[in-house]
Parts: sequence; structure tokens; C-alpha cells
Amino acid sequence: MASSVPRRLAPARARFRSQLDERQQRGVRCVGWASILCLAGLTITGVWQLAAHESKPGWFGHVPGSGVRQQARPSEGMTELHGYFGAAAAVIALVGGEWFAVRVIFDVPRLAVVALGVSAFGLVSGSVIRFNAVKLSGRSYEEADAGYWQLFSDDVEFVVTDRWDLGEAAIRVWTLAHVLTVPVIVLAAWFEITRPSDGP
Repeated sequence: MASSVPRRLAPARARFRSQLDERQQRGVRCVGWASILCLAGLTITGVWQLAAHESKPGWFGHVPGSGVRQQARPSEGMTELHGYFGAAAAVIALVGGEWFAVRVIFDVPRLAVVALGVSAFGLVSGSVIRFNAVKLSGRSYEEADAGYWQLFSDDVEFVVTDRWDLGEAAIRVWTLAHVLTVPVIVLAAWFEITRPSDGP
């Protein structure tokens, strides 16, 4: 009977079974499934925000350069859920990576370091790009569209966040960097589990 494990994943499966006892394998599976659920949640809520995140009417009177900013309100709805998934991903990378390093392999896995670093960056970049108002050329705040796709048009003058007024280039760079966090973690995991074994 042919194995259902893809050829590129077979070495990782063999290392997994030969180096870990049954209890350790269960722990790794739990961390793995929790990571997959977090990544799925981040992807779904992130795509929703790319398409549907809206400006806040309370910021429509904002005057750039005035030094006066509205009181920031807590996130709600899908934005808050996206933040929860991001925080959960960071906790899983920290706690799961530490458990795996100390209790299982007695070494610091590269994937855990990458996942923790990328998760932390995702939390920071997510707070940077969460806009309250968008100013498009020739249009008022309330005439801006929903979502982040509009930030890649040629009409963006600036974007208002809780702390800054970000220009066209800055908001695009930060948004792209934030969007790439999930693909980076997925690719890092893929390369880690498909790499050849270091052993004999």
C-alpha cells in the first residue's frame, strides 16, 4: 500500500517518528494544529479587512499637522478578531517554541525563532496600518472607499492612524510588509519540514 505522505514530506515524517516519543508527538501535533487554525483565522480576517475596513466618522474633522488627534477607541468587530488571532499566533510561537526547544529537542528551532519574530512584527505593523481615515486627492474623508486596496491607487494623499498621518509611500510599504507576514511563516514552515535531515 502506497504511503499517503508526499515524497518531500517523508523525511520530516521519519524524523518526527524516530526522534520523538508518543507523548511528544501529541504535543507537537497540538501546537501544529493550533498554529494552522491561527494562520487560517489571520488569513480570513485579514482578507476581510483588506476589502472592507472602513474609516471612522469621528476622524473626518482631522486637520493634518495640527497636533490634535482624536481619542483612540478600542478595535471592534473583525478588526478586533484579527488582532486576537495575531496575539494568539505570537503566544503559540513563544510558548510552543519554548516547550519544543526545552522539553523535546533541547535546542532552539529556527522555525520558532522566525515565527516569533514575524508574529511580533505583524502585531506592530498591524497597529501601524490600522487607519481611521483616508484622504484621497480631490475627495473629502467621508468620500474614501472601504478597504486597503484603495491605498494602492494614485489618488492617496495621506492616511490617518491613531498616532500618525502616513504618506502614500509609507502606508504602502507598511501594508505590504504586514500582508506578507503569513506567507513568510508558511514558507518558513514548508522549508523546515521538507529540508533534508542533518543526521546520517
